[in-house]
Amino acid sequence: MARCELLEYPMFPDKRSGFTLVELMVVIGILALLVGILAVAVFPQITKARADTEKIAMGKLVMGLQQAAVSDPGSLAPLGQKENANKAGREFYALCFREGILERDLLAKVVSLNGSDEEAQSAVIVDDGEEMEARNCSYTSPRAGELREVMRLVGRKKVVLITFDSRNWNNYTGINRGALCAWSEGSVTDYMKWDEASSEWSITEAEWETPGDSLFGKKAPFHRTHEE
Repeated sequence: MARCELLEYPMFPDKRSGFTLVELMVVIGILALLVGILAVAVFPQITKARADTEKIAMGKLVMGLQQAAVSDPGSLAPLGQKENANKAGREFYALCFREGILERDLLAKVVSLNGSDEEAQSAVIVDDGEEMEARNCSYTSPRAGELREVMRLVGRKKVVLITFDSRNWNNYTGINRGALCAWSEGSVTDYMKWDEASSEWSITEAEWETPGDSLFGKKAPFHRTHEE
């Protein structure tokens, strides 16, 4: 007669579910390490990409002004009018867009991509009779009535045509690029570091740190560019 053996199974199997506190802490630690490595590797590249894009954007603004001066010199007439001659910075750009000297598709180019949290990320031009807000403009400019004269300066007389205003001056020091400058000579647009400014233009560190007070409108090569 066949013998039947009964196999005994526990009524409640011993199954483990979830993680222990130690295991969770290990996982969180690994994730934090990976995030840290990713930040070190990726964030500088994002900032570099913004800096390169900013360089192109400022170059397009300069080209827009140069094109207006060459293709339609009469379009610059409003800049020389008595009530407009001293306008600079945001007032200059508001005037250029309002008068059609700069095309509207360049409007967003006057806002720094790497500006502070207070900076608007897109510029908005308002109706006639009102002004562009300060947060919608990140760059300096020549005085409106002096634009043609400044754009003709070359060689040893060349000057900075456009650069960051004092609020955006240090946007890219984290990757040691310095201040973005568009020069009056040709269409050269590049970043100037303090060591270069010091050796070539005798600009002190204190002056470099306070451009609104010490450089704009005062000291070469920034003496022909202004915030307001």
